[in-house]
Amino acid sequence: MQMSRDYSEKKPISVGPWGGQDGIQWDDGVCSGVRQLVINHAAGIDSIQIEYDLKGSSVWSDKHGGLGGITTDQVKLDYPDEYLTSIQGYYGSINEWGTTIVRSLTFESNMKTYGPFGVQQGKHFSFPMSGAKIVGFHGKAGWYIDSIGVYLKSLYNPLPNPSKALISSQQNMITSATEKVSSYTVVQGSVGQDYDIVLAVKQKNEKGKPQQNIKPSSSSSDDESSKHKVVGYPVSATNKSVASSYADGPVSYGPWGGSGGTIFDDGTYTGIRHVYLTRNVGITSIKVLYDRNGQSIWGNKNGGSGSIKTDKIYFDYPYEVLTHISGYYGPAMILGPTVIQSLTFHTTKKKYGPFGDEQGTFFSSNLKEGMVVGFHGRKGWFLDGIGVHVLEGKLSLPQPPPPPVSLNMNELALTDQAGTTQWPNNLFTEKRAPKVEVLNHMVVKEPVPCGPGPWGGDGGRPWDDGVFTGIKQIFLTKAEAVCSIQIEYDRNGQSVWSVRHGGSGGDTTHRIKFEYPHEVVTCISGFYGSVGKEDAMKVIRSLTFHSTRGNYGPYGEETGTFFTSTKTEGKVVGFHGRSGLYLDAIGVHMQHWLGDRRSSKSSLFKMFT
Repeated sequence: MQMSRDYSEKKPISVGPWGGQDGIQWDDGVCSGVRQLVINHAAGIDSIQIEYDLKGSSVWSDKHGGLGGITTDQVKLDYPDEYLTSIQGYYGSINEWGTTIVRSLTFESNMKTYGPFGVQQGKHFSFPMSGAKIVGFHGKAGWYIDSIGVYLKSLYNPLPNPSKALISSQQNMITSATEKVSSYTVVQGSVGQDYDIVLAVKQKNEKGKPQQNIKPSSSSSDDESSKHKVVGYPVSATNKSVASSYADGPVSYGPWGGSGGTIFDDGTYTGIRHVYLTRNVGITSIKVLYDRNGQSIWGNKNGGSGSIKTDKIYFDYPYEVLTHISGYYGPAMILGPTVIQSLTFHTTKKKYGPFGDEQGTFFSSNLKEGMVVGFHGRKGWFLDGIGVHVLEGKLSLPQPPPPPVSLNMNELALTDQAGTTQWPNNLFTEKRAPKVEVLNHMVVKEPVPCGPGPWGGDGGRPWDDGVFTGIKQIFLTKAEAVCSIQIEYDRNGQSVWSVRHGGSGGDTTHRIKFEYPHEVVTCISGFYGSVGKEDAMKVIRSLTFHSTRGNYGPYGEETGTFFTSTKTEGKVVGFHGRSGLYLDAIGVHMQHWLGDRRSSKSSLFKMFT
């Protein structure tokens, strides 16, 4: 059934679909809104039928999907005051031989969340956003709902003079978003005559480099292989002013969150060095160490004192700057006030967080070309709301200075004519530009045959990657526990991949990339315990990787028994453990630093040849 499209002079945007490729394509078209949904489900979503509103009249869609389903759920919205804003769910196969279908669906309105309906297994997809509503569905269906997507319409009235920053020669290249994009923000405005929703897109050329014809540009996706990066401007339903991307001074965005508490504003600085968070059922307070022309200045502690956990986030300022924040806000308890539930900090190097529970309404300042130079918001017993001051423009960061060169015998590292750094005992090989790398007051001991650990359960089969020169990056999948881990090692300048240790499950994949050889892994920590029943086999529930430049993680749920590798002065050069359907256990091979071992005379003579 193809409905006549409402608002024909303005075309809402199509997003998705998410799911499999089988089934017959269906498209309900675009209406004024959604009144209710009827979902049949069991092991997956068997069928869906939607009651739309079309200019005040009720219009039912066809029943999309099959005749199966054990449970029937009805989602009835208080339309027009309540409207759908986003969907999320899971897709995958029911068994090893089955096709990919939609396994679970959750619907979010401007008032509440409905679901999940179905089984939350497989690959997760979501479309958190602000500033628009769902006005239609499309997808593929057969015996089940094979895939599903949505049509979106802006909640804003189009501006009479659309912003020039939104107009580009690529305006007709906006495509469907993918599950890898974390959030979108709808901007009031228009492009040409056909659209009243604008998602800014940075296109890439054939070499994978971004084209510069759309400004400003940013991305909430960490996947560099995506062909179209969908980005948003910092606009929400509560923040109606759209700032220019070429403002001369700092521009304020937000605050996002609740309206309780009192207003705070730390002002603007030249950068941010540290962020201290305290949290309980929500974020209770934030305290920031700013930089002002090289001087460290602490801001006030904004929020309450009733916390049970403290998070300390250290940035490598000025070589790493905070570009934007994201998070969730909602009531901290039933009928409680709306507060900040979770915060994530995004820098020029990586992402820190999330800190807190990702529940409620998603928000993001969604910036890349610029830096956060201050915070403001509302505070009370909790951090009620938060916003940012942003200095917009293209970033040009200083390069870290080379380490001081010392002729101490315990510190010496030499570079030959080929540009290869000669480390005592072949610590690692540098094949970039010729340079001298120094480890202060340290020489190397041969790797321990079998390092500390493994920590975890006794299930699965043992594995051991052996000993390498260093670690370049790690891929980790997780669900209710850590499902698998795969490591890219360095062996004397050559890249060596391990096999994947663990099962093929997991709804989230994390890529932890180290700036090797300038950054090395020094320690791991985490939690292990049973999943489900108390007498079940113990597996790794959470992992955190500690390097010479910071911490990565935690990845997973920090529940169960805590463990940590020995924090001796050294680096991790290999992993071992046990694995089956999950990562059952993990241990490390360490290469320790010692302070009394000297370099050979021949190494010293090389410096003068």
